[in-house]
Amino acid sequence: MRVLCKTIAFLFLVFFTANASLNPVDMEEIGREKAIADPSVIDYTKVSVYLHPVFLLVGANMKVLLLYSTIEIPLSLYNAPIIRPSVWNSPGLTRVGSDLGFRHYLAGKGEGMYLQPQVGLFYLSYLSAKDWSFDFDWDDDKNDNIFEPKKKKGSLWYDGMLYLGRAYKFAYISIYSDGGIGYGCTLGVCTLIWDANIGLGVSF
Repeated sequence: MRVLCKTIAFLFLVFFTANASLNPVDMEEIGREKAIADPSVIDYTKVSVYLHPVFLLVGANMKVLLLYSTIEIPLSLYNAPIIRPSVWNSPGLTRVGSDLGFRHYLAGKGEGMYLQPQVGLFYLSYLSAKDWSFDFDWDDDKNDNIFEPKKKKGSLWYDGMLYLGRAYKFAYISIYSDGGIGYGCTLGVCTLIWDANIGLGVSF
């Protein structure tokens, strides 16, 4: 765990300084000038706001809320901090918090392949197994509250991840997908975890 955290911190610093041939102001001005001169030119320095449609559909199918959003704020064509707030809400579990990451585009084009170290901090409100009520009745109308919590407990969840992904950006729409691996910890227990995301968003 310590080795992974040190590696993520080191990569974060490397990505922040790597290949920064132009400062953020220069890149923003160049993008705007190109967009004015030729409307077909895409400005890759725009802020992008994404939703995660797969999680929304899965949550809707399960009748629970799984809401994820990613906000990408380019500093240059190489580097962009990201904020990824998320909310889970179900009868037995509620999770609220956010991930903070740093996206480094390998080709320095503001899109394409990227590496992304990321850390997350979340508050969990959950029901332990012994607190569930299993008084089941075959009459469906009486089963609405069989999983109603008697007492919820709370804890913090934190994790460190490293992602590899790809972003596609168009004039007003952006799409990305990535997969990552890292460690997540709660209640003094850490475990290896993996994650995958598909984001569909708008740029402005």
